[in-house]
Amino acid sequence: MRRWVKRLAAGTAALAAIAAVAGAIFLARPGVFLTDRAAAVALTYFGSEWSPRWSSLRLSADALEWRRHRYILSATDFCLDERRGAFSGCFPEFELSVVVRYTRRGPTLESVDHVVAVAKSARLDLRRFKPSKEGSFKPLSLPSVRALHVELPRFEFQSSKTTVVGGLSVILASGPRPLFLKADVRIRGQAGARRLKAAIIADTDLLNGGGAPTYVDLRARADLSALGWSQAAFRVRRESGQYVGSGNVEIFASTGPLRSLRVTGCRGTARSSGGELACRYELLPRKPLPATLGVRALAGRVSLSAGLKDRRYRGALKVDLDPIAAWYKLAADLAVRVEGRLDRPFKDASVRHELHVAAKVPRFEDLVGFLRETKYAVPAPIHVLKGPLSFVIDSRGDPRAARATARYAFSSDLAAGRQRLILRANGGVAAVRARGRSFEHEGTLLFKEVALELPHIDIGRTTKIVYDKRIRTDESPPGASSASWRAAGVLPLRARLLLKTEKPLILFSNLVKDPVPVALDLAATFPPGAASGTVSVRRFEVELFRRDAALEHLNVALSSGSKVGALEGLVSYKTPKAAISILILGTTEKPRIELTSVPPMKREDIIALLIFGKSPDDLDPEQAASVSNTETGLASRAFGLASLYLFGATPIERVGYDPATKTTSVSFRLPGGANLTVGSDFDQSRQLSVRKPLAPHWAIQSEISDQGQKSKAVATFLEWFQRY
Repeated sequence: MRRWVKRLAAGTAALAAIAAVAGAIFLARPGVFLTDRAAAVALTYFGSEWSPRWSSLRLSADALEWRRHRYILSATDFCLDERRGAFSGCFPEFELSVVVRYTRRGPTLESVDHVVAVAKSARLDLRRFKPSKEGSFKPLSLPSVRALHVELPRFEFQSSKTTVVGGLSVILASGPRPLFLKADVRIRGQAGARRLKAAIIADTDLLNGGGAPTYVDLRARADLSALGWSQAAFRVRRESGQYVGSGNVEIFASTGPLRSLRVTGCRGTARSSGGELACRYELLPRKPLPATLGVRALAGRVSLSAGLKDRRYRGALKVDLDPIAAWYKLAADLAVRVEGRLDRPFKDASVRHELHVAAKVPRFEDLVGFLRETKYAVPAPIHVLKGPLSFVIDSRGDPRAARATARYAFSSDLAAGRQRLILRANGGVAAVRARGRSFEHEGTLLFKEVALELPHIDIGRTTKIVYDKRIRTDESPPGASSASWRAAGVLPLRARLLLKTEKPLILFSNLVKDPVPVALDLAATFPPGAASGTVSVRRFEVELFRRDAALEHLNVALSSGSKVGALEGLVSYKTPKAAISILILGTTEKPRIELTSVPPMKREDIIALLIFGKSPDDLDPEQAASVSNTETGLASRAFGLASLYLFGATPIERVGYDPATKTTSVSFRLPGGANLTVGSDFDQSRQLSVRKPLAPHWAIQSEISDQGQKSKAVATFLEWFQRY
């Protein structure tokens, strides 16, 4: 037994010695073991799932140094067919050269010297490719590839969403042309079919017979059907331990809002701690800009810088718009800065931005001309004003913040003749991230000096009402939520605007001989559309009841949530017999009129004096009835402010009032012989009629009747009458 143990131990030692010798021989001269036949056997045995076949096969193995080998496998008519159909291809010319290092842990692939794969056809189907064990894939540490030559005149690539068919050529070398890529493929996917043609060429020189290149020239062009094409040219050179580059990029789009993007004059540097890149850009929109804008494309400068130190990164992007100087002036710039850590690149990142936009129109008349014949045409009487306008926007902070605000400022210094429109506005718009994105506005509009001529109004003519198509009405119910706004595509906005006058607004009207001064102190909110504060009309002369009078003041107090304002006003009226004070009280919906006089007079005496210029004793029965109806109507607040003005500005023929139905009617004599009758119950129905004689026994009458929700009607009658 001991003899057999000794023999076994001796045999094991001999085998170990033989293995050691064989290993030493393998490490020193691997070609002794790795021959063409050995390669054929290994491919056939270990690659059975790929069904390899070839016309000729050659394997060479050389020891570069101890434990470091180079293996070169070359074949002709080399074909592979993966048994599941994941890959198939035939390569008339194939060669693979790799460097392997042997350590105690086993062999390690150090680098790939070169790969040559010239194929007739190849097919890759990722849908059929599955790992042998689920979840067995791990990230691979790929070795460097020093040279690559791949030619695929026809290949097919398929995934679950995309199919690519076409030809591809790739050359990656260490010579004067280190990179060449050419592709012509058709891509079919969920977005449809398109064709891609691309070519990339890089040229370089070699430093000191194989060291780092002193420069690299890169030229690229890509053409993607239905989307557009692009081309680029860059040169990168090495100077004083850093890389300095320059180049241009052009992108031309077949669809979308932009026709082309040109990035030219790029200059950049790169070093171990970071780099910078600055270029000029030009954006050409697809839809031609109007010639009156005086600009063909938007252009400017863009710069990008980045750095890394102690696992902390930083980056900055700055975009400037070249100042545009046409009939307007426009300039803008945007800067974004980002800082953070590589191990937490987004969570702890600090982002800051600064945006500044400045616009100015030196001549307002140029803006009026630009908007003429459009739906944004400047209305009268503002369209005749001249002068400058300016607008500025500033925004800064973290755009990801729960509340990001942009500030604005607007100024107007317009004038023409006796008209003025000098305004100052400022405020802010905040984007709020709470239960979805919404916007809030807070601003102030200051009327420094405003004087406007109101449109001419002729009471003696029938008013023609024309609907302005620029006016839009909101059909949504009051208090609609922001969610319903989003569903309807309307911007969710809450706004508050303060309106103030530094000097009273001056309004010129043909209805009064003196300008009307108006002071504002209001706060307007939306939604809902409401205003609170006061509107004050200061003293001005006015003609009432065919005599000179003075509106001493008229204040309208508005409260939030109500469309009805409280009235408080005083009109002074003098006649040869008395000085009359007309107090305007109540609300805008139902004003209350109080009449006093010096010397004291009865109410009906004051009304008779105002309307007919007579005392009650001098009135005929119809005039006396009108005075009585007027007194009753005033006491019942049946007359509105417009009716009160017609009382004083137009000769009255008759006043009627029915206390039972609270319906009033007033007939006025108009210039030219026409009669105007206004009737209303000031609740649900209103009626207006104009009657004008045309010839003996002939007259024409037009009526407008508004019965509220019941009906609205307009009718015109041609009357013939004969008196017997």
